[in-house]
Amino acid sequence: MAEAVAAADFSGAYSFRRNYISDLGAVGCGAGCSPLNALMNASFVLQGVLIVTGAAVVWALFPRGALSWLALGLVAASGLGVALVGLAPEDSAPGWHYLGAAENLLFCNVGAALLGVALLREGQARAVGRLSLAFGLIGLAGLAGLAVGHDFGLGAGGVERVAAYPFPLWIAGMGAWLIAREDIAD
Repeated sequence: MAEAVAAADFSGAYSFRRNYISDLGAVGCGAGCSPLNALMNASFVLQGVLIVTGAAVVWALFPRGALSWLALGLVAASGLGVALVGLAPEDSAPGWHYLGAAENLLFCNVGAALLGVALLREGQARAVGRLSLAFGLIGLAGLAGLAVGHDFGLGAGGVERVAAYPFPLWIAGMGAWLIAREDIAD
């Protein structure tokens, strides 16, 4: 929601196709900026805190084993990266910002994919495992496109969103699945 609000108030022409998500958190106004950059940056930090906390809370609800633990550890660590994105805006601390963004996009998508593999290996929730794997692989494809400068015709902002958006959708789906599971509802 913060992204949509900050984009709506962007000075200049913000494009979900051409602009990066982080452009909304830029604190200086070169070619354009959002006066709501503090909202966008605070949302990155809050998202990071919620990811770390959420991974810790659901840890015990997943299969025991190294693969599940690695996957959830990567998911939790991705929260540190997204928080760093908010604490180090792209135009004031670019090195830290891009380190946080790369760490977040890599760890969250690898974590989702590995958790899918873990669920499939355990024979639990095969559909959820397949979806988890698919969401992670889609995000990784977007990240690969970003890394090599290939936007698949979507624009730089579009391919970044292919890397970034599957994860929050995956989190929401996993949360709904966990809440609906009978064995934890009692």
